[in-house]
Amino acid sequence: MKALLSIFLLVYSGFALCQLNMSGLEKQSFLIGTLDDSMGHQQTITATKDSTYFQLIDVYSQDQKYIALLIDSLFKTEYTDFHMTNNGSPKGIRLYSKSLSLKVNGYFNYLPSGIFTAFHDTIYTGYIQPEQFNQLEKLSFLTGAFLRNGGKTNANEYFFTLPNSTSKAKLCVDLLKEFNCLDVKHIILNNIPVGNWITFKPGEKVLSMIKRVENIKKVTPFPSTVLNYIMTRIN
Repeated sequence: MKALLSIFLLVYSGFALCQLNMSGLEKQSFLIGTLDDSMGHQQTITATKDSTYFQLIDVYSQDQKYIALLIDSLFKTEYTDFHMTNNGSPKGIRLYSKSLSLKVNGYFNYLPSGIFTAFHDTIYTGYIQPEQFNQLEKLSFLTGAFLRNGGKTNANEYFFTLPNSTSKAKLCVDLLKEFNCLDVKHIILNNIPVGNWITFKPGEKVLSMIKRVENIKKVTPFPSTVLNYIMTRIN
């Protein structure tokens, strides 16, 4: 049974990779763009016993499995300790790799979150360091961010939504402006979770990259009326 599951994952992840043209993208920065930023990128430095945060790459919900499989297909050959777990819970998919997590951690500034695991390991919150990216890497980051957090309405309006973002939302806004996107707007809704909504009209380079990932996003178009209500009528 495990052998059959392994074959299925191999075929499925290969299919996901075939759907994304990585030409002109830097895959490590693309990965950083896809990472969940709800309360920051969380890690533990130690693992007293079975810490789910130790050497963690990222966490995914079940409907984001296609993203996890895509990342798996991009890195598993180069990083032989790369592996996926799935406990079946709503947000139960996790990717791990000691060697890759060390590289991922280089993109973040980590501070103690004040939260601990059940075994008293300190959970650290990572804040993205934008100075780590060159121009190609910035565009790759935005492409990955759109895959994870971006969307388009039924009126062809583009947006990002990043709940509880500590640093990713601001970096997306800065990069959208840098790449000549127009009408970039960012509002923060002080709810639980804190909402970060960003709307924009993509410039030529950003639009080209967005169109690559649109084909593999597993979401239906967001209602334009709802987005306009959020951006214009809620403070």
